[in-house]
Amino acid sequence: MGLSHTQNHKNRIYFALGGIFFILLCSSFLISSLSYAQEIPDVDVMGQAAALGFDDLSAPAVDLNVSSSGTPGSTAIIKAQTTNIDDYTSFFDWYLDDQPMLLVSGRAKTDFSFQTSKPFHVVRVVVSAEGKRITENTVSVSSFAVSLLWNTNTFVPADYEGKPLPSVGSRITVTAFPDIRGEAPEGLLYTWYLDAESQVRNILAEQEFSFIASKNTSFISVIVEVSNLSQSIMVSKAIVIPLAKPMVIISPPRSLSFIPGGKAAINARPFYFHIASMHDLSYEWFFGGKSIMGVPPNPNELTLIIPQDSKNGTQYLRIEARSNIILGENAYNNLEIIIL
Repeated sequence: MGLSHTQNHKNRIYFALGGIFFILLCSSFLISSLSYAQEIPDVDVMGQAAALGFDDLSAPAVDLNVSSSGTPGSTAIIKAQTTNIDDYTSFFDWYLDDQPMLLVSGRAKTDFSFQTSKPFHVVRVVVSAEGKRITENTVSVSSFAVSLLWNTNTFVPADYEGKPLPSVGSRITVTAFPDIRGEAPEGLLYTWYLDAESQVRNILAEQEFSFIASKNTSFISVIVEVSNLSQSIMVSKAIVIPLAKPMVIISPPRSLSFIPGGKAAINARPFYFHIASMHDLSYEWFFGGKSIMGVPPNPNELTLIIPQDSKNGTQYLRIEARSNIILGENAYNNLEIIIL
């Protein structure tokens, strides 16, 4: 019994030592595993992707970059930027509005420029090598413009073929006519300047700009800037509008020669008054510094009769026209009369 007890005691000791050894062995294995894991290098995914040369898997392509001021008559420059194409050995055939541009086509001809002549052009390039087409691309080149027309409310005779000119106090209306492909005039923004001072800024559909000429100057400058809603396109136009003064022109306009007793029909034609008709004016005629008595049936027409007792020399026929609508608006003119 004593021996058996001693043997059991030894077995328990061996078992405990074995457990300790097993624990130490497992710990050593775990530490070694962790150390090995720390020694594994990080994988450079981006580097491996670049090393694989993914670009080699892309098809040959050409992009067209346009440089243009966007106004008719300007120079547009198109540059071809290729992918997976050897520019130096490839041929670039350029087309403008479906017409081959032979003089600017050829090997390594990656640039093409031309003068715009209309609001919209189409440019195409075909890239080939060894007689075989590789790729092609097309781009549109738009030229934008805006024109200005103006009108005013002054009076001119019905048979006058010219344009009425404004005078101080006139209402002037300027209308913009934009030519921007794909954009309706009412969908654009307008900024108006009067004598370099901004009057209307970025107002939608403001095609017309109306104002009163209040300064006694010889001309008025008007500028319009037109842009799309994103303001990625902008064109401008300036116009100079001359200012006149109300005037009355005598017909015939040159000096007349008479002998005593001679007569002639004289006509006065008013311009640039703020009136509806010439009957809104009062006329007064003078000859030799004296008012001609009486009012003719048509106040702007006169039959001039040279008195029989007139002496040789030069006299002047004068016409004065005054507005019945606007106080102080008047004009005058003189005609030289030579008495023989």
